[in-house]
Amino acid sequence: MTWTPTRTDATVPAFAFFAGKGGVGKTTCAAAWAIAEARAGRRVLAISVDPAHSLGDAIGVRLSARPSVVRVGRRTLTAVELDGARVFRRWLRDHRQALGEVLDHGTWLDREDIDALLALSVPGIDELVALLEIVRLAQAGDYHLVVVDTAPTGHTLRLLAAPGAVAAVAAVLDGLQREHRLIRAQLARVGRPDAADRLITLLAGQAQATGALLKDSRRTAFRWVLLPEPMSVAESEDGLRALDRAGIRVASVIVNRLLPDGPRCPICDRRRQAERVSVRRMAHRLNRGLSLRVVRAVVGEPRGVAALTRIGDQLRADQPPARSAAVSRGSTAGALAGAAVSLPAGTLTMTPASLPAFRGASLLMIGGKGGVGKTTVAAAAAVHLARASPSQSVLLLSMDPAHSLSDAFNAPIGDRAAAVRGAPENLHLRELDAPAALAARQIDLEAALEEVADSFGAGGSAGGGVSELMDLAPPGVDELFGILEVADLLGAMPNAAPPGAASAGYDLIVVDTAPTGHALRLLEMPDAARDWLQALLRMLLKYRALVRPGQLAGELVRLSKSVRALQALLRDPAAARFIVVTRAAAVPRLETARLIGRLRRLRMAVPAIVVNAMTLSPQQCEWCRTTALSERRELARLVRIGGRAARCAIILTPLAMPPPRGIASLERWGGEWMMEGNRAKGKRERAKGKRQK
Repeated sequence: MTWTPTRTDATVPAFAFFAGKGGVGKTTCAAAWAIAEARAGRRVLAISVDPAHSLGDAIGVRLSARPSVVRVGRRTLTAVELDGARVFRRWLRDHRQALGEVLDHGTWLDREDIDALLALSVPGIDELVALLEIVRLAQAGDYHLVVVDTAPTGHTLRLLAAPGAVAAVAAVLDGLQREHRLIRAQLARVGRPDAADRLITLLAGQAQATGALLKDSRRTAFRWVLLPEPMSVAESEDGLRALDRAGIRVASVIVNRLLPDGPRCPICDRRRQAERVSVRRMAHRLNRGLSLRVVRAVVGEPRGVAALTRIGDQLRADQPPARSAAVSRGSTAGALAGAAVSLPAGTLTMTPASLPAFRGASLLMIGGKGGVGKTTVAAAAAVHLARASPSQSVLLLSMDPAHSLSDAFNAPIGDRAAAVRGAPENLHLRELDAPAALAARQIDLEAALEEVADSFGAGGSAGGGVSELMDLAPPGVDELFGILEVADLLGAMPNAAPPGAASAGYDLIVVDTAPTGHALRLLEMPDAARDWLQALLRMLLKYRALVRPGQLAGELVRLSKSVRALQALLRDPAAARFIVVTRAAAVPRLETARLIGRLRRLRMAVPAIVVNAMTLSPQQCEWCRTTALSERRELARLVRIGGRAARCAIILTPLAMPPPRGIASLERWGGEWMMEGNRAKGKRERAKGKRQK
């Protein structure tokens, strides 16, 4: 962990980061790029830093935190799925003593208290350590190129912000160490750095060096992957702006899964038209010098070395300039009005409001792998549930750091809950600003810490260094305060108004979660936060003869009770449920199985799996017929995953082109869902009707 990226010798590899919205195929593109480079004779390391790993699923091999050698023709590449928690534990083991010395010197806590705090995490450290581990593995194998498969947008932006977060932590630790350093120099006449000083210097240096590496376009290339769809393009524009503000240059944009030309088809023709509009929009808005590359869609899911090799060849091939984007007009020269839905005539359909999994809950969390359509499912469900129960107040809330509700509703949505024109009057929408939620709570805690400062006669210095402990709160605590606010709005918090009272807020909150890895970290956060709060409370009780706990103790007790109430809410199947959204394809199916297992261990109710965008009526189009056959095979596997052991209902939603956007379209599409058992029943009834004719 002592790497310094000022080296310029040939043993320091280049880095290629693949980023983008979840579900756009960035893992596929990253794996394809790594395979293409390996086949060209380069020594390549492929690393996944997504908490919900899919790199092994894409390549078709089992990967772990230990590097594995993968054969690609006559060559090989090395691949690894990084275990961030394990890497952080190793870092803490190596630096625990020095970190403890900083807290010992800068606060009135004893070693027992400090050890309790060090059992918790430090913001930004886990992400920074993950970046350092990438470099360590790269140098250990003497690679030419390191290909990094990142997490979806929100999580990736947090990873890329880690150097800045750790630099801020180093500044906090330096402040805690400053007084001890002065005393040591004046009384003990010792001027040389001790272990604590060396740790602070190391952290600051690693943060600065890693940040410089990410911004060095000669050594690090970022490739942004998106789908030729309006929501993906809109989120990509936001993500590219965020990287630009951070000083990180994107080398190219990859438009993935562009449908090739083919015979006339109501579904495919509309998809081609919509995709080409999106490609032209992206090409038009690209910054100068940014190349755009196109990967054609294939029937079925590109898994395994052979399929990825074909995609890698496309990525490495010369392509026309961005503004032409190699997009022909094919069979879609004429304008196509309206939307086409892949749904057989006479199908027995239903709405979310009629499905038991959605009825009667206070909190519905809609989640799954990025890009499977969970925002669209959440939006349609919220509209129908509000319409079906006009006396109930409903809030649709996005907790994904890369919000998409505005795109789904074609309306501006912010951090203040508000109605949208055309939606049911009892439905409000909001895109949560988690850092703002933390800041609002932090004001009360900082005021309480001033009381602690007075106990030491240090007014304004916030209690002999203890205020700085707020800056060492667990990573993701901002999102925890966001979800505490959600529970507050339901009246589930201990200080909230009783259910039914006007101030209790909403009768139902539908949450559009972040993609799998980020969502799971949020659901696991209450346990980590409660440990942190209780550690602080134990310290106040221990030192109550020295410190007047007063308001601080009250704030910590209130927060601890709120977290406990949130834990109880999330584990109450009558009140809170997690609806898993997926697609009928191998990689989403494998991630869905792992997600359901983790949710079960968290004791969250998972009453349904929504298999989204199914090709249910392929008609005569060869592309649709082949796709439908592949989807049916994957659906059978999903039925087994959600079978008797998991007790999940299987809900199917039809593919719609263009995808539903806006109130009318969402409401119409949300009325065309079906249960998997009803689909089979409908087939039998249609076959019987044909025989009778």
